[in-house]
Amino acid sequence: VGGMRPLSLGFVKPYLQSVIIERNVGEEEVIGGPNELLLTEIKTGPNSKENKIVLKDFDQAEGVAEAGGIFIGDNLIFVNGIPVGAGCRLVKSDLHPNLNEVMEMLEQQSPLKLTFARANTSAQTSAKRMLSSSPLSLEVESANKFNVDAPNFEQLGCQFAVGYNGTDIVVKSITGVEGIFQRQLKDVKKSIIGSFIESIDGEVIPSYVTPQIIINAINRRWTTNGQVEITFCNEKHRDAVRNLCNKNATQN
Repeated sequence: VGGMRPLSLGFVKPYLQSVIIERNVGEEEVIGGPNELLLTEIKTGPNSKENKIVLKDFDQAEGVAEAGGIFIGDNLIFVNGIPVGAGCRLVKSDLHPNLNEVMEMLEQQSPLKLTFARANTSAQTSAKRMLSSSPLSLEVESANKFNVDAPNFEQLGCQFAVGYNGTDIVVKSITGVEGIFQRQLKDVKKSIIGSFIESIDGEVIPSYVTPQIIINAINRRWTTNGQVEITFCNEKHRDAVRNLCNKNATQN
């Protein structure tokens, strides 16, 4: 090669991609984890006992709302100490932020300290009343109140709606959120889906493993060491690169 002139060079993107997921990213409570990885097992051949563990997709993690025991129908009454919804009745405030204004508060402020109110069980006579909010269905003074802390609205994992009285802010639904794995893999998420796991912390994956064994190994390393390095292999891209190299070698 040193004597060949001119040189013709070709470059390709690597088919191996290593990513490091850290456990401590400044959050007081870690949301999500290795179980966000949806792995599937693929045999290398029709009669083969060798497996490849492929990243099929990502699963949503349990948000702060679900982990904190928030129910559909609970009333949001304070956002970082500011009364909203039924909270305005509680402190006898003449200001009643509408749903859009409350959503702006939730999306712009971080961290969030939220106070919810839930009517006593004896006061809930039907599902309709559980999902509604009015001065009759919720006696805010005697309701059970509890706080939930969230790093930001994206990690809260719930949606809000206006109560039947037109002013109260009620939990409409509970949703999953992007956990710590998805957030740290956001930039490479599309490129690694469909790839198989080549190694964990530099140790090549044996052929007999199952998806659950991989999840357990990742979780153990991630928890013990505070981070884990996962190397993914894009098999289609690898084979294309090898075929191209063989083709060029034959032509030369």
